[in-house]
Amino acid sequence: MELAKAYNHLEAERSHYQKWEETGCFRPELNQNPDAKPFSIVIPPPNVTGSLHMGHALQHTLMDILIRRKRMLGYRTLWLPGTDHAGISVQRKVVEKIRKELGKTPAELGRDEFLKLCWEWKQLYGYTIIEQIRREGASVDWTRHRFTMDEGLSKAVRAVFCRLYEEGQIYRGKRIVNWCPQDKTVLSDLEVKEETRSDGKLYFLKYPLTAEFEGKFLVVATTRPETMLGDVAVAVNPKDERYSKLIGATIALPLTERLIPVIADEYVDRQFGTGAVKITPAHDPNDFEVALRHNLEPLLVMNDDGSMNESAGKSFAGLDRFKARELVIEKFNEAGLLEKIEDYELVLPICERCKTIVEPILSEQWFVRMDKMRDLALDLIKSKGLPRFSPDVPHAKVYTNWLENLKDWTISRQLWWGHRIPAWYDKDGNCFVAEDFETAAKRAGTTELKQDEDVLDTWFSSALWPFSTMGWDGEVTETEDLERYLPSDVLVTGRDIIFLWVSRMVMMSLKFINRPPFYDVIITGTVLGSDGKPMSKSRNNGVDPIEMFDKYGVDATRIYLASIATGADIRWNPTMIETYRNFANKIWNAARFCLMNSEGAGVLTGLEQVIESNTIENEDSKLRNVIDRWIVSRLNQAAESINKALDSYQFHEAAQTLYHFFWDEFCDWYIELVKDELSSEGEGALAARSRILTVLERALRLLHPFMPFITEEIWQKLPGTSAVLHNPAYSHAEKSIMLSDFPVSDSALIDKEAEKQVELMIEFIRQVRNIRTELNIKPSDRIGIQVSLKDQAGSVLIYHQDKIKKLARISDFDVVDRITAPKASARGVIAQGAEFAVPLEGLIDFDEERRRLISAIEKAEKELIKVEGQLSNPAFVANAPEEKVNQLAIRRDELKVKIMKTKENLEALS
Repeated sequence: MELAKAYNHLEAERSHYQKWEETGCFRPELNQNPDAKPFSIVIPPPNVTGSLHMGHALQHTLMDILIRRKRMLGYRTLWLPGTDHAGISVQRKVVEKIRKELGKTPAELGRDEFLKLCWEWKQLYGYTIIEQIRREGASVDWTRHRFTMDEGLSKAVRAVFCRLYEEGQIYRGKRIVNWCPQDKTVLSDLEVKEETRSDGKLYFLKYPLTAEFEGKFLVVATTRPETMLGDVAVAVNPKDERYSKLIGATIALPLTERLIPVIADEYVDRQFGTGAVKITPAHDPNDFEVALRHNLEPLLVMNDDGSMNESAGKSFAGLDRFKARELVIEKFNEAGLLEKIEDYELVLPICERCKTIVEPILSEQWFVRMDKMRDLALDLIKSKGLPRFSPDVPHAKVYTNWLENLKDWTISRQLWWGHRIPAWYDKDGNCFVAEDFETAAKRAGTTELKQDEDVLDTWFSSALWPFSTMGWDGEVTETEDLERYLPSDVLVTGRDIIFLWVSRMVMMSLKFINRPPFYDVIITGTVLGSDGKPMSKSRNNGVDPIEMFDKYGVDATRIYLASIATGADIRWNPTMIETYRNFANKIWNAARFCLMNSEGAGVLTGLEQVIESNTIENEDSKLRNVIDRWIVSRLNQAAESINKALDSYQFHEAAQTLYHFFWDEFCDWYIELVKDELSSEGEGALAARSRILTVLERALRLLHPFMPFITEEIWQKLPGTSAVLHNPAYSHAEKSIMLSDFPVSDSALIDKEAEKQVELMIEFIRQVRNIRTELNIKPSDRIGIQVSLKDQAGSVLIYHQDKIKKLARISDFDVVDRITAPKASARGVIAQGAEFAVPLEGLIDFDEERRRLISAIEKAEKELIKVEGQLSNPAFVANAPEEKVNQLAIRRDELKVKIMKTKENLEALS
């Protein structure tokens, strides 16, 4: 068969994926070996509101590499896909939609109608990302796709909630929570990001004392003066002698008609501000704890939208919190109670979704006690080292430290879209928790019940994802999938959700399934823009994976992502993805050449036949087939390196090995070294064609997990591939490279002697080519050469001198005991005691070439002076971007080598 002149990646991606999916290649049941080991991955479910971003593309690529390799190794593989309902995100989208299209609020629409629109949104937009995952080539089992609000998964959520409630591990209580005034819901600590701002202010307010201290003031310092309207006390440290006489005194709280006490509490930092701290227990978590110790009643002065309520006083009720701040300061100033305002660096809590400043507010919410479940997770990692993090440092330690300091988890959210809390209240406010209304009514003895308005935190249902997706719903607690595929083998995710999700999956799985959810956790870095900053629309530095797929191909994008998957943050490099697009073209052109020269040949059933077809009987035959022995050895070493790298999740190392083998060793050297044999006549040519097809076929299998489409496209065209499908588990399935064996290394085929000899040939040819380039010798000019060999290792140069002469454009190849070439010769020394000389007389114009070399040296030396001047300037090094400094350092080293080599060439002309 013949390949088209150019690879049409779009057509290959469409046709092959459709065929793989339709023929069930992604389903574990395709493997009919009853003894096959299971290997499973459960996908981190992307939001139904989202579209594919580079973080998804990176993680999905790594998961697919693992799954495809294990499938080829004969494992029964399951990659289970799914999507998350994304409570806050979807609700915000639908709120925006009804406001824009209907001019209504959710309250005006009603809960039932609002939820109907949410489901419509999910159906309309929710599968966008699913189709995009298909574009990636992800070999997930779509027949097992799950959604976090599927009935089975929802049943599991209710079962877990009820069981934890019955055990006393879920409770309802008033606590200080993180409140987002924009989304009007509570947030967990992990959904709040800290943002440092240098434009903050510290306000010093004078509070008038009463009774025997009348006429005196106690000054407090605060960054949130609007909350003083909810003060219930001022606290001082009991060891602070400045205020010891004021403990127990009374303050007439300004702008209110209330009197508040001065109390003593060791919580107060004597070094902050004035050492006197206003206590606002309904708006600060530390103040709340102080109030509990002193039996002080909290006073809430804000509404859920961040405006001030009636308890703040008539002058402030209805004002936005920041407008209220301005008014408080204005009134204090008018009353002569504003002592001063200082600049102050603030660390503000920010909602990670809408970027609103979060407000700490006292609120009644549902919580999960984390002490017992935390201990389950801690025991697992301390006793068994699970989960194993990759990279281990620093993630394992960070994970353990976080568990050791874990607080109770706020699980209620003031939303409509999500899993509604399974709790009902009678007219007296009594609460009945049950999995359904009927059970609650039976327990309450009445049907006049009202269900809790809140829904559960999205991460609550996601915490059950590893086992709820496999059929566990509280009633059905063991299924075939659970028994076979849980724990899953690996989770691939980002460091930002280790606490939000990874830890909670571990705790819930241990609690309800009594086994861990997964063994290994691969933590990927963040894909940054080419400017080194996080990708975002506002920075205009984002990269759309779909655009990359369309422009460069899925395969090029995938192997590029794998090549930079080190666990560290990744800066997008458009030049490198072009490099891998060129790599795909290189593979295509090499395969096309092999097929154009494949008449009568086919893939051999065993890689050892590439060597056995030239039986090694004596030294002469060893030299004759040394090139085949070399490529087989290099292919086996590549297989060994790639398997080791993937076993330890070093994707970048595997990608680099593949790139080097295909581009350098197979395309640039093996094809060139055997090209004449392929086009010759007779049995020798037929054998050579089969040998190169066999090496190509095995290499394609190694490459397949990284570049599935181009490898399938080429592999299907190779003659004889049916004969090499050794995996009996897939003998009934339609022929595909993804169901062939993944190559493993055979130590018997690693030939160090052959590698040493062929590397000598390659180095010799490379040095001669470099001399031609550096001395401007015309490509059409054939050169004479003298070669001196010091031992038998150089015999390979003599035996294969015809190949060398053709590839290096050599006319005369003289083997001598000692170099006798004239002084005006270019010389080289290669490994294993061999050296050579190229007489230059008649090849170049000596005077013109000297002038050219002298000019090149002067130009390079001037540039070197400039570069070294910049690098020796401390101010430049300190202020210039690190990337710029590194580039200059690399350029400095390049210039030094260039100057040295050019001077050597000039010396050869003297």
